[in-house]
Amino acid sequence: MLALRSSDFSKLLVLNFIVSMLMGVTYSVYAPYLKLHGITALQYGTLSSALLFSALLSTIISGWLCDKFGSRLILILSFILVSLSLALLASSNISLIYLSYIIAGLSQGSGSVSGLVLATRLRGLDEYDRILPYLASSSTIGSGLGLFGGWIPVIISSTYDIEIINTYRLILIVVALIVPLVSIPLIASIREDFRSKPESSGILGRNNIPWNILARLIAINIVISLGAGMSIHLIDYYFVLKFNVSSGELGTVLGAVNFIMGILMLLTPKLSRIIGGALRTYIIIASPSIILLILMTLTSSYTISSIIYIARTILMNVANPLYQAFEVSLIPKEYRGRGVSLISIAWQIPAGIGRGIGGALMSYNIEAPLIATSILYTLAFTMLIILFPDHILRVKSMRIM
Repeated sequence: MLALRSSDFSKLLVLNFIVSMLMGVTYSVYAPYLKLHGITALQYGTLSSALLFSALLSTIISGWLCDKFGSRLILILSFILVSLSLALLASSNISLIYLSYIIAGLSQGSGSVSGLVLATRLRGLDEYDRILPYLASSSTIGSGLGLFGGWIPVIISSTYDIEIINTYRLILIVVALIVPLVSIPLIASIREDFRSKPESSGILGRNNIPWNILARLIAINIVISLGAGMSIHLIDYYFVLKFNVSSGELGTVLGAVNFIMGILMLLTPKLSRIIGGALRTYIIIASPSIILLILMTLTSSYTISSIIYIARTILMNVANPLYQAFEVSLIPKEYRGRGVSLISIAWQIPAGIGRGIGGALMSYNIEAPLIATSILYTLAFTMLIILFPDHILRVKSMRIM
């Protein structure tokens, strides 16, 4: 495959793997670390909402910046913000913890847009339903391995008789130091197929952007992201609250999800060609996950609940790179930064609202967010079938416009 022989593509694979592994370690400690600081379910939802809304702010401008100055610079800045956010989170000051989530949102918004744009601007590589699954696989496998690192602070704490909250803090500081040292040199060495066009200098770039298609994608993303924000984005706290698990157990479940999903993502390009198109493949694979969401609410066993969650998450997300390939293939390359930004904004606003609603619902009934999410996901898949019937019926490779 041509993509695998590209040095720039290989560097992006390595970057995704290493950074995702480092962030996976930190993700496993977030919920238990914050719980030890006395953060309630409602406050956790508020923190998550703050992160999403700050991500929205950076997403609004980062797409335009990618089209104006190139995506590499924006991606480098996003990793610098990641490091700053982790350092503030390790401070243990409640006000600085809130600030760290705001900065994390800024890095998340700019990083997600610039990372996807850079992946679709690698020279000579334009079959996105092949490229994006491999990149997503490297990220999820790395994240999965990192999440197993949730046992590291537990082992250090028990071995050296150190308070667990201090070992959590140590993990955050170490990752904050390593991330920029790894990411900046790799990104700087990647060649981007980019030319800034004077006629596309406006924030929205109204010419040539397929607004009719974007409107449909935005409507679907609003529904999916609202559902995801209400429960899936709070799932770590759900497990901590319902089953009182530590970062070790939590990291094991989340790590297993990502590791298995990362391996299976390597199969999705071939499945797309067998089943008949990226969008059709995504719907067929992801829709059964809704039933498993409901089943999670019916068990009081952590083992059973975690097994169901692993299966649900794999089904819902393993084909997500194919859906992204479908989205970006509809947007001209020179306007892709802004197109991706608009789609991301449509994700972040409802997700931010959903996290706040989910935190409140969880305080009232711990299972209510999962039930609400299953309803919204059902609506979203129905909308995909109704709004994009031609793409479901048509077999094609997701190439650039």
